[in-house]
Amino acid sequence: MNSLNLRAENRRKIINFLYESSGATKKKIAKSLNLSVPTVTLILKDLTELGLVQPAGTLQSSGGRKPTAVHLAYDSKYSVGIAITLYHIRLVVINLGEEIVHYKCVSHTFENTAQYYQYLADELEIFLNDHALPRNKLLGVGLALPGIVNTDKLLLEYSPTLQVHDLPVQAIAKFIPYPVLADNEANLAGLAEIWRINDVESAIYLSINKGVGGAIILQNKIYSGATGHSGEFGHMTIVKDGLTCSCGKRGCLEAYCSTNILTDPNFNDVEEFFSALKMGNQYCIRKWQSYLDYLATGINNIRMIFNCDIILGGEISQYLEADSNLLSQRLLGLNPFNEQPNYLHYSKFKDKASATGAALLFVDDYLDT
Repeated sequence: MNSLNLRAENRRKIINFLYESSGATKKKIAKSLNLSVPTVTLILKDLTELGLVQPAGTLQSSGGRKPTAVHLAYDSKYSVGIAITLYHIRLVVINLGEEIVHYKCVSHTFENTAQYYQYLADELEIFLNDHALPRNKLLGVGLALPGIVNTDKLLLEYSPTLQVHDLPVQAIAKFIPYPVLADNEANLAGLAEIWRINDVESAIYLSINKGVGGAIILQNKIYSGATGHSGEFGHMTIVKDGLTCSCGKRGCLEAYCSTNILTDPNFNDVEEFFSALKMGNQYCIRKWQSYLDYLATGINNIRMIFNCDIILGGEISQYLEADSNLLSQRLLGLNPFNEQPNYLHYSKFKDKASATGAALLFVDDYLDT
């Protein structure tokens, strides 16, 4: 490793150390990372000039001058994430600490047209202007897309939700005058969620919306599989020759646990369904009980295969969390090892998860540089 690469690697180590610490002195950083104090001092000087590091006050001294601590200036940079769905555009701004600084949801039906992409870009500019966000602090814009995304080719290969095939990300990005990255919405939501769980680096994220998808996260990285189709838990068979799924096959988890199962044909959205459930609607009670049976089967299968934590996300997660005891009872009954379902987590970001994960693409890349 040459001196430039070594310095870049030491810079990355110091940034990551500060990211995990509320504040640290030069000596503590040097000792923790096995670096010399002059090396740490020089790198901290550069990071301070970039506005990335700032003083965090003085600490108690055992004698002599009080040592000064430094910490990461989380607001020195920010990143934007945009989640594109069939009927909405969700925009978030996060800082370097993955804190959501601003959020906006726009109702607008997706169309694979230049007019739609220009509208999206215009909404982004309005969003940035409304919050007076300086463009020179913007790391980039991440896009969360529903469907199979080839991140090497930057191609949305297939999206049954948006009804598009082989859509180049550049078709969207050319309207956005900032660096753009993109990935599958469930992958990105999973990354955002696992960042918020202490001491968990590997987990399965199960996303439950009108479609059912997911992500496999190993050591804080997405596992994409041999062909990029990993995490498609919605299309594992749970009932032989069962209901027809949106993919055309029969008996898939999605055919039994899509939110459409709860809402069709009597309700416009899940909020209406759960309002009726709360009021004691017997039809809703029976449907919800059946829904939980099938979902528990799917979750238990995932647990048996991966034996790791499972994060439940999507628009259904807040309602599942409210009835977590019912789901836990079913999972306990299915588990052959009598495991308590304490491996189960519920989304922290709710409907902001995929947009937050999209913004995180640039933060993660920046902190790793």
